[in-house]
Amino acid sequence: MRSWQIFKIWGIPFKIHPYWFAILFLFSWSISNQVNLTSGDIYNNKEAWIIGFFTSFFLLSSIISHEVLHTFVSLKQGVKIKNITFYFLGAILQIDKYCQTALGNIKIAIVRPSLSLATAFILLLICSYSPSQELIFINIISRVGVLNLFLGVLNLIPIGSLDGGNLLKSIIWHFSGNKNKGKNFLNKVNLSLSFLVLIFGIICLFRFNFYYGFILSFLGLFGVNSSKSESQFFKIEKILKFSKVSELKLKPLRKIEFDSNLLEFNALVKNKKGSSDKYFFVANNGRWTGFIDESILKTVSIKKWERNFVGDFKKPIDRFPSVYSNDKLWETIERIEETSEGFILVLNAADIPLGIIDRSKIGNFVLNKLGFNLP
Repeated sequence: MRSWQIFKIWGIPFKIHPYWFAILFLFSWSISNQVNLTSGDIYNNKEAWIIGFFTSFFLLSSIISHEVLHTFVSLKQGVKIKNITFYFLGAILQIDKYCQTALGNIKIAIVRPSLSLATAFILLLICSYSPSQELIFINIISRVGVLNLFLGVLNLIPIGSLDGGNLLKSIIWHFSGNKNKGKNFLNKVNLSLSFLVLIFGIICLFRFNFYYGFILSFLGLFGVNSSKSESQFFKIEKILKFSKVSELKLKPLRKIEFDSNLLEFNALVKNKKGSSDKYFFVANNGRWTGFIDESILKTVSIKKWERNFVGDFKKPIDRFPSVYSNDKLWETIERIEETSEGFILVLNAADIPLGIIDRSKIGNFVLNKLGFNLP
């Protein structure tokens, strides 16, 4: 479903997802029911609905204002944000560029929890000086204050993509100087907490409340699987960072002599198996002198194939997308993604062609490193 833009600041659209209205109604209904159950002798049904709706509305308003300030700090720290979409109790940011410093990430992570806690403190302080706690306005700001307190504390929990998790890994990154240490430590914390939630959920499932036990067990299991996936991601990142092209199994080059005519070239082209097979590398007395592709056949009349030779149509090897065998694997992937065909030539230090690699070669290499030995 398409989100609706509510305003635009610093060139960034702030949007609300249509699901927000359904959640706003459900949240208002839930609060009004709570008011009826706990304070039915003080407020009538209409007043309960007023409290429920405005509590929900002002909570959203505080979240939006917090996100605007969070966006301001993010932009100051070099983050490039494409758009922001609110889903009632939070927002999803589409980011083009992340902050590149640990201190900058610490500043960004602390904004929302600090604002939520500050809002809660101010609102609850106003309530404490009110002569009557039964006023509808005081009841509303009291609930908004408590909910902001809850969101602030929740956001400081060091798990997943919450601000608390980002804050923890950024602090470790700042003091250790290693970004990956923060990520790995946060993942271990997530795994430990997920196991605790899973164990507690299983105990609740059989000993106390089946419903809450089931939810806790599900959340714990989800957290464990998420941590394992994150661990696999770290392994892949490490493989790509420290592996070199020379460790891959290269696809042999298709060779053709410079004095072969186009009729002989056409016979070889018919045996191609993949997209990279349309290229042939031209040799002259054991030396690589260039390359040729099958499109040449379309430019020359069939009647002239026997009188035209491959060497007359060759292109210099330096025009073929290439990497060196001692290049890092992650750099090679970036180079391949820049090509239109998804494969690249590998050269040694002396600029001599060794073979061709494509996405599947890299994929199989990474999977083998992870322990998946595919045929």
